Order: sequence, then structure tokens, then C-alpha cells
Amino acid sequence: MTEPAPAPARLQVRGLRVELPDGRVLIDDLSLSLAPGEVAVLLGGSGAGKSTFARVLFERAELDAAGFHVESEVVELDRGQLGLVPQRGALFDHLDVAGNIALALRYADTPEGDPATWLSRVGLGADVARPGVAVGSLSGGQAQRVAVARVLASGRRLLFLDEPSVGLDPHRVRQLARLIRQQVEALGAAAIVVTHDVALAAGVADALYLLSLEDRKLTRLFPDTWPGPVERDGVDDATRGRWLLALEDALVDHLETHGDRPPPRRPPRGRALLHRAAEVAQPVTRPFAVAAWALRHLPGQLLRRPRDSVTVASRVGAQALVRPLLFYAIVSTLIGYTVLYVISRIGGAGVRPDALIRQIGGSYVIALAPALSAILFVAASGSATNAWLGSMALGRQTLALEALGIDQKAYLWAPAWLALGLAYLAIACLFALGMIVGGYLVCRSLGMPDAWALLTADLIDPRPERAVYAARAGLLVWMYAWGIAADVVAKGTASKPDADAVTRGMTASVVACTLWVVALELATVVWVLAR
Repeated sequence: MTEPAPAPARLQVRGLRVELPDGRVLIDDLSLSLAPGEVAVLLGGSGAGKSTFARVLFERAELDAAGFHVESEVVELDRGQLGLVPQRGALFDHLDVAGNIALALRYADTPEGDPATWLSRVGLGADVARPGVAVGSLSGGQAQRVAVARVLASGRRLLFLDEPSVGLDPHRVRQLARLIRQQVEALGAAAIVVTHDVALAAGVADALYLLSLEDRKLTRLFPDTWPGPVERDGVDDATRGRWLLALEDALVDHLETHGDRPPPRRPPRGRALLHRAAEVAQPVTRPFAVAAWALRHLPGQLLRRPRDSVTVASRVGAQALVRPLLFYAIVSTLIGYTVLYVISRIGGAGVRPDALIRQIGGSYVIALAPALSAILFVAASGSATNAWLGSMALGRQTLALEALGIDQKAYLWAPAWLALGLAYLAIACLFALGMIVGGYLVCRSLGMPDAWALLTADLIDPRPERAVYAARAGLLVWMYAWGIAADVVAKGTASKPDADAVTRGMTASVVACTLWVVALELATVVWVLAR
């Protein structure tokens, strides 16, 4: 009787080598194989390359663009099976708990069940599955379980769990270990767990690996004696405790000996110079690329995934338009009042204020509203959206999207770009109206009965000699809308290695947009005057 053929490996990596842009060798000759039902645990000190290994699997193109050199003999995996559970879960904060699971189901090749079913599989009850439960209301352990449920609901069967026990107490760590084992075995999945937590590592591992700080290679710990996961039936407390101590001693000994050893250095490759050149050019080129990507993906996303488009656009519209609406109304009215009041007083003795205002009409609105509304919009609404997109990048929500098979350019960038552009167009109209209202109050204080018609004539029905100024204002508003939207999305979705990068992205967007708004204002004024 012939034995059945072994199931194909979920992951096969052999001879993986990763060099940093400056030539240092971060990972050297890493090899790893995982079969269905197996869990491998990767241990190692900070800077050993564990997170970079995840990026090789999930963000290879981004590593190449960042100047890393990656080579391998074999990397075999089905990317449609590859799922990620990032640190702290990286739940999508623009969706509720059930919405996170529902999103994964919508993008699964063969969706099964509903959010409540998948949440119950990870031990979460109906109180969490009901609509409207914010992800921010969950405990750390609940968030991790939701993240596991989300990636399983997406149909992924090769799981990468990056520090899943961060912030969990010992009891929750043991619960998480049992949960991972149960789901891997029940679904025939395989998992890689990256962790510093000895209890989690011992609790889930079929095999333990140490990514060495000494030679940058992957070494198997206890290759012949490891008994398998200790968080399973039949393992008594004494056995569990003995192996926890043995694993802890092995890890501590390695870190004490090699914990401060930097990666070995090699001469930088030529691509590092190209990477630096690309970094310099990126602030200028990336907004144009974002606009092109948005225009490319937007029609298909609106047709195929209108619900997702509306969800993202609504989030952006709320923070870019609805919440600051009163602010824009008050500021524009005050500016309109102040500008026309000052103009009415500059004529000096013998010059009637109302005569000056009749000469100027509503031209002050056409001249000032585009620039002022654009600068205020990018400083307030743009910064709010930039911060949200930046927090998604920093919290690895964008990577979690990609790991569910969701193209973030289509799902996130395109609707955000559209919503920001439309929000600015609405704010520009509101700003012009507010400036007219402010000017109207000045006119009424001077007893001018036809004030409203006077101030709106240059916008609604301009005289032929003034039509060019109205056309200039309309063109500028249109350009500002999509230019600001592209710049905010570009800088908000850029890589965020730390929290300071979010702030730097917000500041860079305000500075860049302000500079090119001023440049366009000056250029178009020169063009109009030349005509």
C-alpha cells in the first residue's frame, strides 16, 4: 500500500540574502520551509532582521525601491495565501469591528461565513460582532484576536504574525498561543510567529529558529529535543516550565554575547546612489504619481466597489469638510469684512467710501479667495487627512490592507484623493461666499442698497474686461483642488518609520503646497497682466 504524497509546503525559502542600502548584510543565507499545520517561531535581538524578513514576503517592491539588495536561490509561496497579523493587530480604524471582518470577506476568493461566525471562532461574542463597535474600544487581546479572525476570513492559509503578544498579560499570551494552534490545525494553515515573548514562542512552536546577530543566519534551536508546542493537551506544568527556562536561557545567552554586534559591512552597491537620487526627487514626483494612480484606479473602484469608495471618501470628507466648516465660514467672513473695510478707508478726505467700493466691486474676492482658501485648506483639512493616512502607514494598516489582497491605491488613495479635491472645491465656494458676506456687512453699514448685486457681479456676470480675472480664479481653484489632494495623499501614505515622520509629512505638505500656490498666483498674475 503506497503512502499518500506529502502536502506541498506553504512556504519554501532557501539562500535568502538581504543587504541594507549602505552595504551592511542584514540577513545571510536564510532558509525556511513550512508545511500545512506547522508553526515556526523566529526569535532574535532587535535589529536582527526579523521585520525585514516580513518585508521580503510582503513588500519586496518597496524594499527594492528603498535601495535594499535582496537575492535568493528559492522563494516559493502562493501570495494569495499569504496573510499578515501586524503588531497590535493594525485594525482599520475607519471601520467598526464587524466591518474589518466584512472587508476581508468581500475581497476573499471564496468567502465563507459572516463576521459573527469568524469572531466566534476566535472566542469573541456577539457583543463585539454587533454593528458600531469601534476598534478603539477593544482590549489588546481582543484586537489581536480580531486581527487573526480578519486574516483567516480573507482565506489566507500562510500567516505571518509580527509580535502578536505586545501589550498582553501572561494569561492573554497563553490564550493567544492556544488560539493560533487551534486555527492552524483546524484550517490546515501554516504560520510564522516573530516574537520576543518566550512564553508565546514555546506555546505555539513546532520549530524554533534564532536569527543570529553573530553571522546573520537562521539557526534552529533544540533541533533534536524540542517537544513541540507546550500549550497543548498532555503537557504538564513541570515540562512547560522546564522548556520555558531552557528557551529563555538560550535567547539571553545569545543576546549577551552578540547583542551589540552591528551587521557586517560591504561596499555600497551602485543602486544605493540611485536610491538617494530617487529620495531627493520623490517629494516632487510622488504627488504626480498619486494623481495618475488615482485617475487610473478610480473608475474601476467606483464601479466594482462603490461601498468601499464611499466609506473611505466619507471619512476624508468628514475631517476635511464637515468638521472644519464653521471655521472656514467664520474666517472667510472676517477676512471679507476686514479687506473691504480697509479698502473703503484708504481714499482719504473727500473720497466717498461707497465710491471706492463701487469701483472695486467683488474683485477682491476673485483676487484673494483662491490663494487664501488653498493655504488654509492644506493647513487645516489637509493636515487632518495627512495625519490619518500617516497613522495608517505608521500603524501598518496599509500593509494589512495589502496582505488581505486589497490594493491600497484603489481602496485608499483614489477615494481619498477624490474626496479631498471635492472638499476643497466646496470650501473654495464657501470661502468666496463668506468673503462676500463680510463685504456685504461693510456695504450695509455704509447704506448701499444694491450691495449684494454689486459684490457678486464679478463672479456671476463679470464685465468683459474683468472676465479674464474670473477665469483665472476658476482655473486656480481647479488646479489647487487636485494638486493639494495629490500632495496630501502622497505625503500621508509615504513610509512612516516613526511617529515623527507623521508630523514631518504634515509639515512638508503645508510648506510644499503653500510654495506652489504662491508660485502659481504670481505666474498667473504676470500672465493676466501681459494680456
